[in-house]
Amino acid sequence: MSNKIVLCTGANQGLGFAIIQLSALRYSDDTYILCSRDLSAGQKAVKKLRDVGVTAKIDLVQLEVTNDEQIGAAVEHVSTTYGKLDVLINNAGILRRTPEQDENLTNIRNTYNQILSVNLTSVAVICAAFAPLLYKSRDPKVINVSSGLGSIQNALTKKMGRSVPYGTSKVGLNGLTAHLQVLENDRVQAEEGSPESGLAAHMRGAGNGRGQVDAEKSSSRSGKPKIRYFACQPGVLKTAFSNYFPQGKDPVDGAEVVVRLLGDDEGKYEGGSYWEFVDGEMKVVPW
Repeated sequence: MSNKIVLCTGANQGLGFAIIQLSALRYSDDTYILCSRDLSAGQKAVKKLRDVGVTAKIDLVQLEVTNDEQIGAAVEHVSTTYGKLDVLINNAGILRRTPEQDENLTNIRNTYNQILSVNLTSVAVICAAFAPLLYKSRDPKVINVSSGLGSIQNALTKKMGRSVPYGTSKVGLNGLTAHLQVLENDRVQAEEGSPESGLAAHMRGAGNGRGQVDAEKSSSRSGKPKIRYFACQPGVLKTAFSNYFPQGKDPVDGAEVVVRLLGDDEGKYEGGSYWEFVDGEMKVVPW
């Protein structure tokens, strides 16, 4: 499906910038809405994209994800300018150190409140705000940028960097992704008048492969398409976010998982799933 409208939060640097760079070079007919808290930083990012050969349309929008007025203004801009949104990428996030056990209780509370507000609550708000525009798309997708620390199974069984507040926020983000998909699946089934449970529908679709694709791209009787919600983990990257961790991946390599999901017009990837791109292929991450 060509001429998609793609919006990415926190896109003036790091992973967000790499997502737009890689996507725009690969799918140059699409339009990319680059969201940045600071307009001057966003303008520099747009120039840098042009310098690396991006010719796709780039639309700069100021967006602080915790600012509801700016979220509303962004929705109004997309509605007036494009009339739809095909892909919403929730990339903006913050990292906070793990508070010491003997730290002031107010400081501990503030640390969790700040990180959950940006990494979880704001994603829920933005998903709700843009839902009407996503329903104007033929095949809407929401891609939530999570982390390996969002996998409870991997956190318990693998050695990895530890950050309790950050990891907690990403576990929450994964839960939000799954529950938004369940809510969407239930909406479609209810509007179709189907008594079939979500699990039964999933098993029926998984039985023949094609059925799953049809189910993912089906519309309900209301005419609304089914939104596919994804979580993904790009890996540890060498960006300002990680203080340029020496062993981190190039952010363009980390962006590959997002771009693969963004470009899936065939319904290859099931909504309500959690992905990474490693060893040259897409792989499911355990919840």
